Amino acid sequence: MSLDSQRKLFFPFLIILLIAGNLFWATETHRDIALPRENPTVATPPEYPQTSISTPFADPLKISETKFPDHSCNISDYGATAGGKIDNTESFSKAISDCAKLGGGKVVVSAGNWLTGPIKLASNINLEIQEGANVIFSDDPEKYLPPVFSRFEGIEYYNYSPLIYANNAENIAITGAGTLNGQGQAWWNFNGVSIGKVYSMGEKNLPVDQRIFGTVKDGLRPSFIEFVNCNRIFISGISILKGPMWTIHPIYSQNIIIRGINIDTAPGPSTDGVVIDSSNHVLVDNATFATGDDAIVIKSGRDNDGRRINIPSENIVLQNIAVTDAHGAIAIGSEMSGNVKNVLAQNFTVKNAQYGFRIKSNQQRGGTAENIWVKNLQINSLSEAVIEFDTYYERTNTFYRDFPPTFQNIHIEDVSCRNTKNSITLLGLKENPSAINHLDLKNIAIIKARSGMKISNAQNVNIENLKIIPKYGPIYTIEDSQDMTVFDSPCEKSGLTCFYLTGQNLKNILLNKNDFNQKEKTPTFDVGTDTTQVRIQD
Repeated sequence: MSLDSQRKLFFPFLIILLIAGNLFWATETHRDIALPRENPTVATPPEYPQTSISTPFADPLKISETKFPDHSCNISDYGATAGGKIDNTESFSKAISDCAKLGGGKVVVSAGNWLTGPIKLASNINLEIQEGANVIFSDDPEKYLPPVFSRFEGIEYYNYSPLIYANNAENIAITGAGTLNGQGQAWWNFNGVSIGKVYSMGEKNLPVDQRIFGTVKDGLRPSFIEFVNCNRIFISGISILKGPMWTIHPIYSQNIIIRGINIDTAPGPSTDGVVIDSSNHVLVDNATFATGDDAIVIKSGRDNDGRRINIPSENIVLQNIAVTDAHGAIAIGSEMSGNVKNVLAQNFTVKNAQYGFRIKSNQQRGGTAENIWVKNLQINSLSEAVIEFDTYYERTNTFYRDFPPTFQNIHIEDVSCRNTKNSITLLGLKENPSAINHLDLKNIAIIKARSGMKISNAQNVNIENLKIIPKYGPIYTIEDSQDMTVFDSPCEKSGLTCFYLTGQNLKNILLNKNDFNQKEKTPTFDVGTDTTQVRIQD
């Protein structure tokens, strides 16, 4: 064969070898390089409606609502048996799982008595408890294991699962006209020494994954309904009875609407109604409470563990509320180490309670409660006080006093009470007189009380149109406070000291238009009080 002929055969063969080699090199050397591809189709998230509320701190405050696909999974279709004797935990779980796989929708509980263990909610699930349905939760603590992440009185830990629980979920609801029965009596003797143990773990900053509870020896009562790190929550229409501890407890959650519910947990210990815990954009509307502790309370963590997390509760509206029995109708604290701000509470009727409105903390707990408005609070009977601000709450149980609390920019108006033990008590810090500052009290009538108003170590307090008729005087006691005005608040009951002023730190007090034309209504000063710091204008 000639040289030319050999060349003609060789060159095509060489080209084939080069192409094959390049393909092999590209495959072996760069097999970890992904080839370009089209972007996958991403479903457009649904547009969620919003509730808008006019408030003094945001006009409007907007809260995102829930919205669910039109799917329905009835627990009866998953083997659930009514009658209240057979455990239906697995049926609830399967129905929720299948509904979630469809993209969400309703998990339906029809009329009947349904026994179950813990219910774990998932994103896009509306648990509908229909009229006549009674969900009865097992009173066997073993059903609520393994432990889940939670928060006990403001300290992170792992414990028995709440009866209804969701973690890192969004767009979830519990609705309907049915009933949830927690059978809480079985839990009420829990806690004991375990409370001190979890407090110590929080103070010592023990890693959270080592704070494990959930045994008879080391067991703490779980909340009834708890949402952790959740967004867009709706609870409506249901009745909730006999919880083990706190009833509705959102933690680190937002866009929460609770409307038209009834909570009856009295006399269960610490069975507060709604406990808003380091959560924001919350509306509680048109609800009824009979509780073994506070009806509605706002918290944000306890002591060092609360400061470690440092998430406030804020942008909260509480309105159109009926309280038939409670410790406090409205409370803030005492676990408020992460701060509380921007709260509007309006249109409350209170039949019986210990306190009307209460803020409590101490120098170990600390925290700031600010930008608070309370309006239109109509009270029948209280065993303690209409309003109480306490910066020394549980002081005998504190181990250090490095974090003085602050209560500031608080406005209370249009409050009436027919009968109470104490009227109004504002107890600030001697060590920090600005702990209570910038407070407005307006249009308050306390018809029958054992004692009058007592203000100690407060600053920038304005009182207008306050009427108190106590059994014992003085009607007004002002101690070591500064920059205070009492306007148009005459002492109507004769025979009692009207104003009693005391303290070496009393400064710039104005008593204006309080009807001092009678001798017995002339202010009385304690020995050593600088009378020149009090101006009287009638």
